[in-house]
Amino acid sequence: MFAGLESRKTKVKEIMNALDDENMNIIGICGMGGVGKTTIVEEVFRQANAEKKFDKIVMVVVSQTPNVTKIQDEVAHKLGLNLENRDKSERVSALAERIKMEKKILVILDDVWSRLELEEVGIPFGEDHKGCKILLTSRSEDVCSEMDAQKTFPIQVFSEFEAWVLFREMVGEAVDSSDLNSVAREVTNRCGGLPIAIVTVGRALRNRSKHVWIDVLRQLKKPVPKRIKGMDAFVYSRLELSYNYLEGEEAKSLFLLCSLFPEDYEISVETLVQYGMGLRLFQDVDTIQDGRVRARALVSTLLSSFLLLKAEDDDFVKMHDLVRGAAIDIASKEENKTKYMVQAGVGLRDWPNPEIIFQTYTGISLMSNDIRGLPDGLECPKLQTLLLQENSRRSNLEIPPNFFQGMKDLKVLDMSLNKILSLPPSISLLATLRTLSLVRCKLGDISFIGTLKQLEILDLSGSNIQVVPGDFTQLTHLRLFDLRDCSRLMQIAPGVISSLCKLEELYFNSNFTNWAAGGEENSRTSASLAELKSLSQLTSLFLVVPNADLLPHDLNLQNLTRFSIAIGNPSPVPRIEKNLSLSFDTRLSGPAKFLVKRAEALTLRECRGLENILKDLDNDGLNELKILSLWSCNEIKYLLDTVDPMVVFRNLEELKLIELRTFTEICHGQLPSFTFSKVRTLEMKNCDSMVNIVPSNLLSRLQCLQTLKSESCHSLQNVFDLEGLAIGRDGTEFLSSLEELLLRNLPELIHIWKGSLHRVNLCKLRVVFLVSCIKVRRTFPPSLVQKLVHLDRLLVYGCSNLEEIFGTHNEQQIEIVVPGKSLGTNMSLRNLTTVGVYECDKLRYIFPLSIARGLVLLQYLNIECCAMVESIVEEEKGEETESSIEKIVFPDLREITLDNLHNLTCFCKGRYAVEYPYLEEMYLVNCPKMEIFGHGAQISPKLKKVRLPKGIWKGDLNSTVQHIFNQKAEPPNDRISTV
Repeated sequence: MFAGLESRKTKVKEIMNALDDENMNIIGICGMGGVGKTTIVEEVFRQANAEKKFDKIVMVVVSQTPNVTKIQDEVAHKLGLNLENRDKSERVSALAERIKMEKKILVILDDVWSRLELEEVGIPFGEDHKGCKILLTSRSEDVCSEMDAQKTFPIQVFSEFEAWVLFREMVGEAVDSSDLNSVAREVTNRCGGLPIAIVTVGRALRNRSKHVWIDVLRQLKKPVPKRIKGMDAFVYSRLELSYNYLEGEEAKSLFLLCSLFPEDYEISVETLVQYGMGLRLFQDVDTIQDGRVRARALVSTLLSSFLLLKAEDDDFVKMHDLVRGAAIDIASKEENKTKYMVQAGVGLRDWPNPEIIFQTYTGISLMSNDIRGLPDGLECPKLQTLLLQENSRRSNLEIPPNFFQGMKDLKVLDMSLNKILSLPPSISLLATLRTLSLVRCKLGDISFIGTLKQLEILDLSGSNIQVVPGDFTQLTHLRLFDLRDCSRLMQIAPGVISSLCKLEELYFNSNFTNWAAGGEENSRTSASLAELKSLSQLTSLFLVVPNADLLPHDLNLQNLTRFSIAIGNPSPVPRIEKNLSLSFDTRLSGPAKFLVKRAEALTLRECRGLENILKDLDNDGLNELKILSLWSCNEIKYLLDTVDPMVVFRNLEELKLIELRTFTEICHGQLPSFTFSKVRTLEMKNCDSMVNIVPSNLLSRLQCLQTLKSESCHSLQNVFDLEGLAIGRDGTEFLSSLEELLLRNLPELIHIWKGSLHRVNLCKLRVVFLVSCIKVRRTFPPSLVQKLVHLDRLLVYGCSNLEEIFGTHNEQQIEIVVPGKSLGTNMSLRNLTTVGVYECDKLRYIFPLSIARGLVLLQYLNIECCAMVESIVEEEKGEETESSIEKIVFPDLREITLDNLHNLTCFCKGRYAVEYPYLEEMYLVNCPKMEIFGHGAQISPKLKKVRLPKGIWKGDLNSTVQHIFNQKAEPPNDRISTV
């Protein structure tokens, strides 16, 4: 079973391994309807039975309306037990006793829709019966959690390759013919990797003519391909069942709302918030932020039910094409109160057929087309949502004067990413409009927007507006006003901001600084920051203030829960809820001082007079801070000068120190308890007075440190100085969370690690970049090499005095089996995939032999311009004799580049065979002393040429390299590098 379907084989193997785990008694399998959960558990049943893992295996279907009596009867029947003529409690106890008679039993519960109380069924597990395992399938990951599954396996749709394997199995070899192949592959892709759709469509097309194939493909390109045999019965019915089982109308409405977007569209969750608030989709929600939280919760529910899919960015979601088709089908039915017409992203150049009756639709989506003009006189009395974004970016979208006249119930209008030179007068008739989005629009006169008195959300971000007109004073119900990225905005009419008395969220462009300095409104031409005092409900504010003096001293910002505010500085990129950026030459007071205490991310740039952050800014210890960045504050010597033992920086996670000329150390004196205990990222650049980055007193606190970056600190001598580290008896290891170490242009750096290293454990270190550190002689001493078990990428560049990358003395040898012979091998670098070494003139080799044997995942190796390198792999003193070594294997190495290595004589020293089973690319440029690749057989079955950069091949690696040497080939100057 599952021939050619490696993802399913892997998943079955993982589930089988979980069943072997004595600590697991409940295991969940989840995925969208039709993804193949039942097929997987059937295969688990078959394999477990064949391997005799259990004395008994019982499988029952639970379904969306579980009948406990029926479930009991089915389990009992398969165990040879009769439960007839017993009352409820007797049935439970009898079934439980029968199950306990089996030393090892597996109960498979297929299609679970909600928590099933196993005790009420009579299925003992855990302490009641440790030999009973429960394996359940569900369309919801949440249900697996509710069932207390200790491990859950999500099942994804097939990749394009596996989808084709299954489709070909369903249809037969006819799809390989040139006549059908291209159509067949497009049909397969249209099934979106969903097994039930692939099987249904494949069976419908088996032994059919090409005309049928073309017609089916045409149907599949439609949002709802219903004229294909089995699609309704097997595909859409399953997906609609998942929709019907959603709890509450909110989740159902949000799901249908997502169908308004085009295929494969990444849907912004914030857009769903704005639409949902406009449509009153969220129940018992008082504020925009409450709606945002509610939307996130509903999205989580839909993700858990596999009705939505995660996008790469957590702020976006996607919809599987067939799920979207099911949603459109549901929302197009006459009986639903939500009725949508969706023709989004289908290439329309004109408004849809005017014969379509629009009166019944509550939502119309024509977004992402190429419509240049809109019709006049539409009658859409029930229309609440109209999406017209992304239609006419370059040419003007022609909107007739009366276009909106028949849409008197419209709540949400999105015309973003269009060129709209003038909004029609009929827009003022939209008396119920609550959400208007004109994101990145080229707009002309926008004064008509001021007539939309019920408007609550107005998003003009990224548009070309230059003035916020005085007409906007009428928008007294506005709750969210977004002007971010309006780079041409020059003026906000006085009185507008203070009129928006219900405003909760206000976002200004980061370069808008045209604030008037107080005074009467009628004497000003632009808004004043004093107007913010009228916004008593304001909770979110993005703002740039060119001068702290413009902030009224009595401005109350107590209610702000989200802010990104810059005073005398460019606005910070808002990464978390509360961001503040400051530049000043006097001590702060008033609102600015309050913001410092509340900030979670604080940037201080060119702050003249700032010597002690805690004394000058916040005597309470800045314990709210998660991110701190210091730029060009040249009077600061220490971040922390400890005299008072008060806890400070308790929650700090990220620290950046940039261009601090007099800064000498992070902490001067003894550190208070818990200070810096949560720091994950430490970065410094151009701090020319620093000698040590992490001295011993700081190291003991950085137990969460994941990333350390240092660049162009010209006095730096030590990165980690452990010499003063107290000898502890608690077994504490240091740097065990470190994942990335990036060191660049540190001309005085001598030691990456200084002092005793017996308590340093680099077990999570994945990435190391060492660039232009000309005094460093060693990177990883022997005691650290054996702990680099997760090192994945290594780049060393321009380290002219480097003599050794990996130390080898007293290494722990681990027995592993490789093809050919069992060898004592150092497996510490078993996860290393990419190595690049450049311009390191004192290196003689890259890997010691014992380490090279353990490079089982190495894929890319690039060594360039290292004048003294004689071999890539070097034998070690005390190594086994050559006769004891039969073969070395680089099992995953794909590409090797050896470039400008004037002393290189061979790849591996020693007369043993070396095998490269997956090597496909070899670049050998300007290595004049290389007479042979290796002194034993060099086995590379996939390699067909050595590039100089022109390809040469003489049957095997050694013959090819000998030919190149004998021909004294003069390669061109072009250098090829892939790392």
